[in-house]
Amino acid sequence: MKRISALLCAMILTIFMMAPACFAAQADAEATDASQVTKPGFELVSSSPEDGATGVAVDNFSVKIYFSKEMLPKSEAVRKANEKQFTLVDEEGESIPVKVYYSEKEKKRGLMMVAADYSNNNEKNVQIKGATTYTLTIGDGLQAADGSTYNNTTKLSLKTLNQQRSMIVYMILMFAMMGGMVYFTMRSTKKAAEKEKEEHATKGVNPYKEAKKTGKSVDEIVAKNEKQRSKKQQAEEKRRAAEAELEARILEEMRREKNKRVAGPRPISAVGGTYKVEVKRTRPNAEPKKTNKGTTNPKNQSGKKKNVGKKKKK
Repeated sequence: MKRISALLCAMILTIFMMAPACFAAQADAEATDASQVTKPGFELVSSSPEDGATGVAVDNFSVKIYFSKEMLPKSEAVRKANEKQFTLVDEEGESIPVKVYYSEKEKKRGLMMVAADYSNNNEKNVQIKGATTYTLTIGDGLQAADGSTYNNTTKLSLKTLNQQRSMIVYMILMFAMMGGMVYFTMRSTKKAAEKEKEEHATKGVNPYKEAKKTGKSVDEIVAKNEKQRSKKQQAEEKRRAAEAELEARILEEMRREKNKRVAGPRPISAVGGTYKVEVKRTRPNAEPKKTNKGTTNPKNQSGKKKNVGKKKKK
């Protein structure tokens, strides 16, 4: 029981530890393939998280953006210029430094990733906060691999996860788990104590210690123990006798079911049959020819006559 309760509590703890992540948006949702876009030109196809998303994870704040053109320029200068086309600000207009990444494997799908960057933030201790709306702006000077320009300004609004509320929920779940552990522990301890008490009662008590403890005589304690033991023994014998009787009854019923026989032969008409069998003889009105051939005791002959006949033949 202790192992089962410990395993159950470990599973609950694992689920509770993963609970805050359930409030975050799905940051890795599959974006639409650029080859399926029917609109011409340089456009934004989709983003993950999408514009207006809530519950975005605070840690590793990043946005995947898919464009309708290949986004892996060969020129290093173009790449550096593209980084300046992305700006991230919070509700108060505070700028958050960002880093821009390109995908070699998904360059044909126009994938770019913009992530918050704290490595070069030496002037101010700017952090991504919970329950805060951030705006990511894509400038109109963004260039694709073929040299075409975005010529559009797009803003994506993203609200981060309320970590305080998530922590409260986590603490509530944690206390519930601890209560469950205490409950299972107390239950298992109580069962163990009851089992120990029962085993102690079956083994009996020391009459001398009991007499010293209760002030009664040894004979009274011994007589009481014998009486209790006798009652338990009688109850056990009755239980065993009842079980044996039930078992014998079941075996008898099984034997009767197995050995069921028909009381006697019955014609087929007795059960509603109408089929009749017609017996035909090859020689009508002819009686079967009687013969003594092959018989060991011919009719109307005694033992002496049979022996005489055998002698004449010889």
